[in-house]
Amino acid sequence: MNNEPADHLPPDTRRGPATARANTDDAPSRAPADPRPTTPFDIAYEGALLRLRHYEPEGARRGPPVLLVYSFFKRPFLLDLVPERSVVRSFLRQGFPVYLADWLPPSRADAQCGLYDYVERELAIAVERIQRRERVKRVRLVGCCLGAFVATVYAALHPKNVERLVVCALPFESKPPIVPAMAEHLTRVYGNVPAWWIRAGLNKRVADPSRIPAFLATELAEPELEHPADGSEANALAPAFEEWLDSDVPFAGRLFLDIMGDAYGRGQFAASRLIVGGRPVALARIRCPVLNICAEHDKLVPVEDSLAFGKHLGSRAASNLVFACGHLGLMLSRPAHAQLWPHVAKWLDGGGEASVDAA
Repeated sequence: MNNEPADHLPPDTRRGPATARANTDDAPSRAPADPRPTTPFDIAYEGALLRLRHYEPEGARRGPPVLLVYSFFKRPFLLDLVPERSVVRSFLRQGFPVYLADWLPPSRADAQCGLYDYVERELAIAVERIQRRERVKRVRLVGCCLGAFVATVYAALHPKNVERLVVCALPFESKPPIVPAMAEHLTRVYGNVPAWWIRAGLNKRVADPSRIPAFLATELAEPELEHPADGSEANALAPAFEEWLDSDVPFAGRLFLDIMGDAYGRGQFAASRLIVGGRPVALARIRCPVLNICAEHDKLVPVEDSLAFGKHLGSRAASNLVFACGHLGLMLSRPAHAQLWPHVAKWLDGGGEASVDAA
């Protein structure tokens, strides 16, 4: 990737990294109508492409702040879906103030916004707000799926701002579902990649909503979810999951090209040849402790696509943790919330070993 957008984008976008639109009065109106939040939050920052949610911890203990970075093409309420299976609440119970990067759906004018705008403008501002608000020099980053990619890009560009990095289901050596030429065709035709196109690919394993309980039973390795008992917490999981499954949003055109075309299609991310704003995303610059969490039965990001990540880092404290579940099981399964996320919280606080009993 270089700083000049491809020729097929509109003429006014061929000027290097796009300038994200300033925060305007209509920004809140672009916020999607998510279901009522499981956990209350306030907004610590709102820009053109990102809202920074803030959640206050429970109890007297106040630990260091954690910034959660989720993906772009579905809404982040998966991380706070139901009370008993909430990544957000797991950290709050351990006394961590939680911040969540809530990416706003791109408008037509945002089709020219790429990694530079999302990472070097919006995410960088969000981190600065957390540093000032919490009075810390460094933040603890937790990225999930494509959000793990974004968190890694930020950590490589701003290593002095990151205390510890956790990546979950990171597509590291993954191949994109389409070749760069197809990505260029999509953006040429649509500008932003439409939500319906993304939904057709991501939701194909659960095309029939009536199959959601069976899908969750397999994905989360919890057979009882296929026929949950009346009144059980598991009974509320399927409808909440269905709402999230249908929460696809458009993918900013330039961002889609930067990620699907350059970072993965041309293999620039894993090779440390990705350029953002004229600067290389050199993975060797990441020297903080890193925990790379993979799902053993992940069909979206196979475990073998992620395991080599630590070998490319400059950190001497980079480790892999393979948990026995599917892709979504990392965020939603009962074992993950009983074992994995309490372990991650302990690790982020400076303690704990790399392994965890996933039985």
